[in-house]
Amino acid sequence: MSGYRVIDCDGHVAEPWEAYRDYADPEFRDRVPRRVDVEGHRFVVVDGTVYPNFVKYGGRPLGIAGPTKEFARPVQKQDLSEGGVDPHRRIKDMDLDGIEVAVCYPSGAGSMCAVPDPGLETALYRSYNRWLADYCAPYVARIKGVAVVSLRDVQRGVEELERTAREPWMVGLLCPPHMDRMNLDHPSLYPLWAACQDLDVPLCIHAGCGRPPYALGTEESSENLFMMHAMAHPFEQMRAMAALMGGGVLDLFPKLRVGFLESGVGWVPWWLDRLEEHAEKLPGHVPLMKHEPMEYVMRGQCYFSCEVDEPMLAPVAAQIGHDKVLYASDYPHWDCSFPGSTTALAERTDLDEEAKRSILGANALRLYTRIG
Repeated sequence: MSGYRVIDCDGHVAEPWEAYRDYADPEFRDRVPRRVDVEGHRFVVVDGTVYPNFVKYGGRPLGIAGPTKEFARPVQKQDLSEGGVDPHRRIKDMDLDGIEVAVCYPSGAGSMCAVPDPGLETALYRSYNRWLADYCAPYVARIKGVAVVSLRDVQRGVEELERTAREPWMVGLLCPPHMDRMNLDHPSLYPLWAACQDLDVPLCIHAGCGRPPYALGTEESSENLFMMHAMAHPFEQMRAMAALMGGGVLDLFPKLRVGFLESGVGWVPWWLDRLEEHAEKLPGHVPLMKHEPMEYVMRGQCYFSCEVDEPMLAPVAAQIGHDKVLYASDYPHWDCSFPGSTTALAERTDLDEEAKRSILGANALRLYTRIG
């Protein structure tokens, strides 16, 4: 990868369950999550409640009958799992793929939004953020992370955002595409978006699959990973984009930057066109939307991570601008393209050198300005 500056905009850690106990404030240590395995699938028990539980969607009450074996899957690639908990191993893998800086996302911490007690929810996020700070610390110039905070208790969320923003590892805020029955344009979330804008912290939209906050497609496909995983990420990104644009968030907070992650880019032009058509024909439903959808992209508020081998990458980059597309490894998850993902992108013949440099690193520095 000589000649390229590579920033991995979306890798993952594999936060250990012990971290919730070891990093928790004392008053919460007897209420931390515990993991249960049933037929090879992971469940989390918090305050006596099992997650995920699809019975609310008409599925089987997981934890009682258990999932089908076909549903079970590993979360991490077995030969990479160590790097999700050991930064020294991760650095070796980063060097192997020529990655200068990796931005780390959780593998499950965001699902603590299902905890009914907002005080416990925030305590669990704080435990994760403290653990992540220690994970990044040995190589804090190269391993960065996004903070997790409460969207259900926004005051606590802002406080944790402000706390973590003072630390050298933190470069963004993890944001699910929706929360409970709220889309991201809900006015209760405005203080959090204002804080992100003031602190120069981007919103990093990242869905989960088969866990809270349950994604679109969960109700119909809770026991079919093919259906659920294929739908969850892109459908949820479409939902988030429609809310942020149509709900006026990107107008109310014009310096706010948003990354739409882990869904590829093939859907982006089509969705932008569809949103534009509906905004034109239904203006009364988007009174706070002051610009056409493509304008928010062109003025640098929206970025999109790609899959290094997706066929639509080059035409999409040509249409929305290669300066809006990001390289991501998804390391060390079961479906990641590591090792060799950086080389695969660098060797594409349908992208010129300027586009490759932008996608591999330069664009991430515009989204994650705190990397420096």
